[in-house]
Amino acid sequence: MLALQWSHIAAYPKSLKDRIRVIIVDDASAGAPAAAVSRPQSLPEVSIFRISRDIRWNQDAARNIGAFEASTPWLLLTDIDHVVPAETLQMVLDGPLSEDKFYTFGRVKLDGGGRREPHPNSYLMTRSLYWEIGGHDEDFAGIYGKDFLFRKRAERLFERVHLENVVLARVGTTMVPDAGTTTITRANSLGQRIWGYLLEWLKTAKLWRGVQTLRHSYEREL
Repeated sequence: MLALQWSHIAAYPKSLKDRIRVIIVDDASAGAPAAAVSRPQSLPEVSIFRISRDIRWNQDAARNIGAFEASTPWLLLTDIDHVVPAETLQMVLDGPLSEDKFYTFGRVKLDGGGRREPHPNSYLMTRSLYWEIGGHDEDFAGIYGKDFLFRKRAERLFERVHLENVVLARVGTTMVPDAGTTTITRANSLGQRIWGYLLEWLKTAKLWRGVQTLRHSYEREL
């Protein structure tokens, strides 16, 4: 999937590549580390970071690391199985955008272009807004599906603007087998489900510590 991403990013017009930075955060992939995937020569500035310890469903930490390490004022955050079309980047870069709002995207299938429901975990926002929201809560590492709590906090604090005609392109596993997870399941165990709901309640009731960020060690690989 990352090789497909590189091929699409390399095909952007130079005028776009000169205006963006690409950050990949590898959550300790055992089978195909991100830094080992061959890269074309004609990429924009790229950084690759790798989390030291392999924990299932640790995307919260990956998002925080990417936002922390970003050098640009705006962030476009998405998952590896979503390609960002050049037209979308152009519209994002040309604006106009408000720094006190965050944006979500429409979604299509990369293979065929058919419309899909919007991805709930892809955003455009300023880096400062991301941290005003508080970042993703790494206390939920290992539990699938709790990254929506970032969205809930974001919508309580700031206005969301949905850009229906500014789209991301979803890649399915029929097109690229490792566009989805291949070694872990999305099904939480009974214990994980109970703890996930209990922890969410404890935090909402302020009986547990607040949002935890940047708790996982990582290193820069590129």
